Amino acid sequence: MIAVDSRRPCERASNARRALDFLESFENTTFDGFRHVDKDACTPSAESNRLFDVVEWVSRQLRVELIGLENLPAGRAVLVANHAFGWDVLFAMSAIRAKTGRTVWALGEHVWWKIPVLRRLAMAFGTVDGTQENTDRLLSHDELVLVMPGGLRESLKPRELRYRLLWGHRYGFVRAAVRNRAPIVPVASIGADEVFDLVGNAFTRGSRWLRGTGIPIPLTSRLLPIPHFVRMKFMIGEPIPPPDQACEANDVTVHRLRREAEGALHELFEHELASRAGIRID
Repeated sequence: MIAVDSRRPCERASNARRALDFLESFENTTFDGFRHVDKDACTPSAESNRLFDVVEWVSRQLRVELIGLENLPAGRAVLVANHAFGWDVLFAMSAIRAKTGRTVWALGEHVWWKIPVLRRLAMAFGTVDGTQENTDRLLSHDELVLVMPGGLRESLKPRELRYRLLWGHRYGFVRAAVRNRAPIVPVASIGADEVFDLVGNAFTRGSRWLRGTGIPIPLTSRLLPIPHFVRMKFMIGEPIPPPDQACEANDVTVHRLRREAEGALHELFEHELASRAGIRID
């Protein structure tokens, strides 16, 4: 059974504020060599090549597949992906980088930049702070921008919600695509949702066990978090073109484009999961 968060909205907001205050106490720490301008740098760091070489080696050992590379536009694009547990999307970013020579810039949650060492690692892997300014700057230079609208909540969802998109009211990536005349390209991560059998609501558990922080605590169905060996596959779908220039980025257009992006991802999920079961979908 999935735990339901029964707290009042004001209580949830208070716990979230305490979590941010807790992390902000580390924000000005500089022992990891991080500078605040780094989160908006939008330029590859010195460590990027070495780290992506490691990711590429691990990818070969795990036999990770990338399908649909031909669907990547030559110019700017907003890549939208489901968020599975961990940084599995690094395999797709690394494969695109190796096969095309292009950097995929991931929009990261604001909280990453408050955590020492982790923020330095995120920066090295091509992650920037997920602000409108950074998104517009990258797209104006015809870069590939990756967004996972489900964020941390989707990545820590219980096993009952595997391959479900928990995007809530997040429409910013669609507005960015319309504003910058960029196509939206669905990228489906298959397999990473099955690495761990997560159970319950990690956010409710975190509020209950770590009162005053609001930090989520994921748990697996096993006593020890032993991962399942699952073949990971990334499927790049056909681009969804932006609306005509005469069309404004109104709510109707934005909602329609997001539904198209969600539908495209679900089609990729269904095709691959049905194929696993030996069922052909024409």
